[in-house]
Amino acid sequence: MKSIKFALLGLSMSVAACQSASKTDHNTDSVSNLASAPTQSVDERFLVVAGRSIGEIALGDDMEGVGKKLGRPNAGEAAMGKAWGIWYSDDSTGNHRNEIAVYSSYRDTSMRVKDVKQVRITSDKFKTKDGLATGSTLEDVKLKFPTIEKLSAYLNEDKDTVTVYDARKDGIGFEFLKGKSISLTVHQVNIPVNATYLTLHPEWKVIK
Repeated sequence: MKSIKFALLGLSMSVAACQSASKTDHNTDSVSNLASAPTQSVDERFLVVAGRSIGEIALGDDMEGVGKKLGRPNAGEAAMGKAWGIWYSDDSTGNHRNEIAVYSSYRDTSMRVKDVKQVRITSDKFKTKDGLATGSTLEDVKLKFPTIEKLSAYLNEDKDTVTVYDARKDGIGFEFLKGKSISLTVHQVNIPVNATYLTLHPEWKVIK
């Protein structure tokens, strides 16, 4: 199997430890924005932009180019021209591995090019410009994305409850487990994070 090019995305944890970007705190821009944390400088390899990109993978990117950056996926599922591709970081161990997952489908009716529709990460190395990352509480997330709302809840493979929240208008979704976010998904603005034909976690059971 081709070696995964996680270094290009900052997903190699060993590389991240040596090359992590320095973060400089800045004063808040206005008194009216007291709820927000100071803006931080985030290396673009690790930058999350709601509704647009995670690291060097952006919504709308041609999947052929994504494949050249990441190599062959470690796991995934495909059907009817739609697909999830999953890549694990090189130092991942155990059942809960750091990963990047990319959801794609055909760009148009010509059915020639597949492009990126969603990007999901579990590593806390990736952050928004104001420092929001996995490991945040729901209260933390609401400060940055006040329109966030609960979409669904699941029992995962460990029988723990995972709750999915989405800030649909901003183009960013989160999964929460035991009070902390375990993933962050950037998706198209005004299209719900769960509006996909394929399920990323078919083994999870919906809680009614």
